[in-house]
Amino acid sequence: MDNIHIPVGFVMSPYGAIGEAPYSLEWFNKIKQNVMQRLKELYPYIDFSYYDISTMDDVHNFLTKESNAPGFVIFVLQSLPGVLRPIIYSGKPTVIIAETYGGSGEYLFEYSRAREQGFPVIGISTDDVASESVLKKVKYIEVIARMRGAKVVFIVGPDVKQYIEGEYPLSADIFSTFRSIASITGIIPVVMDVVEFREKYYDRVSMDEAEKIADVWIKNAEAVQEPLREEIVKSAKLYIALKNLVRDLNAVAVAVDCIVLYGSRAKVRYLDAWPCLAYMQLWYDNVVPVCEGDPYSAVVLLMGKYLANLHGFLNDPGINEVKGEMVYYHCYAPTNPHGSPKPEVPYIITTAHLGAKHASIHVKLPINEPITAVGFDPEEKALTIHSGKAIRTELSPYACATKLIASANTKEIAKKFRWRLGWHRVVFYGDHVEEFKELATLMGLRVIEEDK
Repeated sequence: MDNIHIPVGFVMSPYGAIGEAPYSLEWFNKIKQNVMQRLKELYPYIDFSYYDISTMDDVHNFLTKESNAPGFVIFVLQSLPGVLRPIIYSGKPTVIIAETYGGSGEYLFEYSRAREQGFPVIGISTDDVASESVLKKVKYIEVIARMRGAKVVFIVGPDVKQYIEGEYPLSADIFSTFRSIASITGIIPVVMDVVEFREKYYDRVSMDEAEKIADVWIKNAEAVQEPLREEIVKSAKLYIALKNLVRDLNAVAVAVDCIVLYGSRAKVRYLDAWPCLAYMQLWYDNVVPVCEGDPYSAVVLLMGKYLANLHGFLNDPGINEVKGEMVYYHCYAPTNPHGSPKPEVPYIITTAHLGAKHASIHVKLPINEPITAVGFDPEEKALTIHSGKAIRTELSPYACATKLIASANTKEIAKKFRWRLGWHRVVFYGDHVEEFKELATLMGLRVIEEDK
């Protein structure tokens, strides 16, 4: 939670709409001190630097000194010195907070222009610029800062690793995907050959250590319907290996291409353990787990984690248009979806896919709560969003082990579902549509609301 630096500018010319010096400056400084105090209280772990901006020289100084900043927060307290536009045109993600009486003129001139021209800017005008609800928008710049340089480890087969590293005709999309993600978000993808992972980490974990973890999982489960204990133990072994890998690489997330590496149709089984139980546990180590080596969903999971400490449920969405229900299913889900350091809901260790898959978990996710489903397409620079309400969970032998059913606008979702980014979506608990939309704007992404 350290090393985040965000510059804050105060547009507070001595003369303008609000009044003249020295009275205007006294008024502005009172607001400024209040804002600085509230920012310190809300974000004690962020290093803020503060600037008074009233001339073009001030703008030049600000942009020169903060050229490496992840984004800007600008308070507009006086109209019209005309200094906001060059800050916007710098292209940096910018949060504009205008004071209703003093800042409206410049805000109204520049904010609509910026949005029309596609600059990464969000804004709000209010008579209380220091309120907590308004200052929460600073969080978006923090999220962007945290993604820059965040390492996500992808464990893949040697052939897939070669595709990622070289743009052969058959691998053009996968090559481009990882480059696009790095370019858009600043995330650092670290691609590891599963053979290397197995030799350096997995094969070095003692079975005695894995047995202890497995015993805890079994003890804490509401029920165990998995007939093969050794499958649970191997998953515990994989958990320890992944935890050690993330520690050594100083990574924030890890993704295992599990279906390819251990799937029933794989000609070569590079791994002999499923990661579902390991993923359940990694959340408690503050590590973001990513199913099926999905780089698109890795970005969304980090967004939710950094935005509101949400633990996302990566899933395959099914749809029932007759009942107006979405079925979000996978063989794993977080047992602390609201981000608690302690388990929030029970789980069952079970098989899935009619018994063909072992060491899965059925998580009794919360119901009667709003949910937000998000997807990311780096090639089209788009964020997809739809929402619903969780109404029940289902435990059944077919398909995946965890099934969350939600009411939603299924007719529109079916018509507007974006196929380009794949089947996966990430479900977060709560109504976070506006937050993701504003974050997307600051990241230069267009938003596609699949249910509108």
